Amino acid sequence: MTPDENLESELKRQTRFAGLLHPESCDSTQDLAAQEPTDHGPSFGDAVFWADHQTRGRGRQARAWDDTAGLDLAVTLRITTKLHNPLALPAALPVAVLQACEPIAGQPLRIKWPNDVYAQDRKLSGVLIDRDTNRPNTYRIGVGINVNRTTFDGNLADIGTSLALLSGAQQDRHALVLELATRVDAMVSAIERGHLREHEDLFRERLGLLGERVEVQARETSVGILTAIDFENLVLDERVAVPLAIVRSLRRAR
Repeated sequence: MTPDENLESELKRQTRFAGLLHPESCDSTQDLAAQEPTDHGPSFGDAVFWADHQTRGRGRQARAWDDTAGLDLAVTLRITTKLHNPLALPAALPVAVLQACEPIAGQPLRIKWPNDVYAQDRKLSGVLIDRDTNRPNTYRIGVGINVNRTTFDGNLADIGTSLALLSGAQQDRHALVLELATRVDAMVSAIERGHLREHEDLFRERLGLLGERVEVQARETSVGILTAIDFENLVLDERVAVPLAIVRSLRRAR
């Protein structure tokens, strides 16, 4: 059995993901996951789309996502489910990525709003969620993780890190895909059931801003003490509630 065949078998056994598509290269795994099933392509629903290299990988707000071919992880997990509170996804899914990476990193990781996972002051991972306009209950969860590269250039030259650098060893990307899929599956299941307290506690802890004076950029810019936050809303000064869905930036006030 090849590593891909073993991974697909374990995905089917342990998670909701019924299929794996793993080309050597593609424009974007988000675009790959957006394709309609055909006789010559993915005919499964909930599935994992993983490319060894993206030629046009993208992050939030049309930013480019850079990966090193054969070393990093560029994956999209496609799910179809009717969620009572889909607005929880953008905050919840970076927590799932953190849970998958932290045992390898060997140190506490943190969340940088809106969609990044950091090790101290260095970027390890980013998350991008697309909702299918033709299939409104279908979500494409794009995750980029710096896995085995040890040097960075471009936007990551001064702020990038990887699991290899943090752990001191090269990592098995197939094993990481399975762990990531398992964590995302568990998080989506928690959202489906409304069992989020433990995950929201971890989110607050790793965001590290509760009780701090923060600047919030949403429809307008506000400054105040962050007195409450969960997967859907934040509260400033115990009185100003802001939906996280419209928050573009959340950081300590200068």
